[in-house]
Amino acid sequence: MKQDIAITYNPILPNAVNEICSKLPLADSYIAIIFFASVNYDFQELSSKLKERYPDSEVIGCSTSGEIINGDGFVQHTIVVTALSCNRTWVSGVLINNVEKFNIFGVKTVEDAAHKIGINPGSPDCHKDAFALTFVNGLCNAEETLTALFYAIIKNEDFILAGGSAGDDLQFKKTYVSYNGTVTTEGAVILFVRTQCKFDIRKENLFTPIGKLMKITEADIHTRKIISIDGEVPLKRYAELLEISENEVNNAQLVYPFGRRLYGDMYISSIAGFNEDGTMNMYCKVASGAFVELLKEGEIAKIAEETCKSISENIPKPSAVILVNCILRTIYFNQKSLVKDVLERFDRYFPKYCGFSSYGEQFGRFNCNQTLVSIVIGE
Repeated sequence: MKQDIAITYNPILPNAVNEICSKLPLADSYIAIIFFASVNYDFQELSSKLKERYPDSEVIGCSTSGEIINGDGFVQHTIVVTALSCNRTWVSGVLINNVEKFNIFGVKTVEDAAHKIGINPGSPDCHKDAFALTFVNGLCNAEETLTALFYAIIKNEDFILAGGSAGDDLQFKKTYVSYNGTVTTEGAVILFVRTQCKFDIRKENLFTPIGKLMKITEADIHTRKIISIDGEVPLKRYAELLEISENEVNNAQLVYPFGRRLYGDMYISSIAGFNEDGTMNMYCKVASGAFVELLKEGEIAKIAEETCKSISENIPKPSAVILVNCILRTIYFNQKSLVKDVLERFDRYFPKYCGFSSYGEQFGRFNCNQTLVSIVIGE
C-alpha cells in the first residue's frame, strides 16, 4: 500500500483543487481518493471536481470539524486529501442517500459493492482480508441505524466497519458525505476494502471507570434523550454521583462521560448537555434499561503510547494511516495543552497520516464518542 497526502489552505475552491491535484499527480494509479474538508468550501463542487480529476478512482469524503495531517497536526478550514495506490488492494464504494429509509433495494447495492471486489457478505472468513470504511452524516442520528443495517447484510461479527460522523466546524447546521461526486446530508458512504496487505483497525479510549454504575430507567432512543437515571432526574443523579452541585455539571460533562460495556469492551457515550427540566441529551443512543458506568480521565500519555506501540508491533511498517478523532477529544487536548504530546507520538510511530475530527466514531457494531479510531495498513 502507498499513501500520498496533500493539504491546501487556499480558500478559493478552484485554486484549492488545482493545488491538491498538483501534489497528487498519479491520477491513473490511485485506487481511492479520500478527502476531508471544512464546510467553508462548497462541498458539492469540491466532490464533483475531485471525481472529474480522478475519474478512475473511488472518491469518498466528508465534511469535518477540523482536519488532521502529519506535519501540520490538527488544523481547521482546510482540505486534506489522501490518495491510495496498491496492486494488491481492491476497493468498492456505495452511497446510502437516506439511512432511515433504507430498503430492500439498498440492501442489494451494498451487497453488490462487496461482491464487486470479491467479498462474500455471508462468508465466515470474509473479515480476514477485508474491512469497510464509513462516513455518515453527523446530525441526523443515523449512526446506530447504519451499523445495524450493515451487520444485517454482512453476516460476520468479525468483519470490521470503521469510520466517523461528518462534522461542520461546530456549527451544528448541516454535514456532508460524498461518493464519486454525489453528496448526501442524511446518509452515509461505505467503502469496502479487500487487501492482501496486513491491516490493524482499533479504537482508543482515554477514560476509565470510577466504580459507579447507573441504570437508565427511561430514555427516548430516537432523540437520544435520557429522561431518568436510577429513577431520578438525570441532572440531579449525575451531580449526586460526582458529589458536585447541579450548577457544576456543565463543567464536568466533558471529563466524566458514560461508558457502556458491550461484548466485554467499553464504548464511550458522551453527554451533549442538559435541558431545563433536568433531562440529559446524549451524542449516542442509550436505551431504557441499559446500565452505564461513570468514567474519568485515565493515564492519557500511557494509554496513547500503548496504543501506538501496539499498532507498531502489529504493523512494523505502516504505509497508510487514517485517523478518526472525536471533536470532543480535540477540544480536550486543546484545553489540557496535550496537542503537542499527541502529535509527537503520531509523528514518531507513523511516517504519514491524515484524518479528521468527527461528531461520532463507528467501530464494529457500535457508535461511540470521545474515541480515536485508527485504520493502519502495512506494506
